[in-house]
Amino acid sequence: MTLADTPSPISRAESRGRATGAGVMAFFGLGWMACGVTDMPVTAGRVVFAAGAAVSITFAVLGARMGRGAADAPTTDTGPTAARKKKVGVRFALVVVAEWVAIFAIARVLVATDHAEAIPAFVAAVVGIHFFPLARLFGVRAYHWTGAALCASALAAAVLAPLTSTPALWTALPGFGSAAALYATCAHLLRPPG
Repeated sequence: MTLADTPSPISRAESRGRATGAGVMAFFGLGWMACGVTDMPVTAGRVVFAAGAAVSITFAVLGARMGRGAADAPTTDTGPTAARKKKVGVRFALVVVAEWVAIFAIARVLVATDHAEAIPAFVAAVVGIHFFPLARLFGVRAYHWTGAALCASALAAAVLAPLTSTPALWTALPGFGSAAALYATCAHLLRPPG
């Protein structure tokens, strides 16, 4: 093994960021799993949800371990300054506020127009879109894939549910598709460097 083949360690800040991201993704992945099982038979839905809970707990525990291990990670001289952290925090808050305002507005319109069944798909699309500015903000290119996968699950529901006259697809496709995308992102964030 040459020096070029040796995986480069990730910085303390990056390790903490990955750990936090994995924890957040695990939490919301379980929420999307709950959406996905909504129209399943009760017993099957409970089994699938329990499996999702086990996956979420596993990713959360692995993220917590990574976060604790961040204390041993090397620091970098080029780490973010306090001003940079504040700027990132403000931009993150703006993205999240815009996301929640869009979700609220879209849900109100869908309910008012008797299309409440479409809310999960439109929420998945908005959540997917919010990953694109986060990819740039946090420097995590994989968030582009996360966003695209959530948008794809929303589009699949918007096309297939009306086309097949299967109302359960309004919850199943964005629910399971979004959960899978978030769990895949957890796995990516928690992978060893190199």
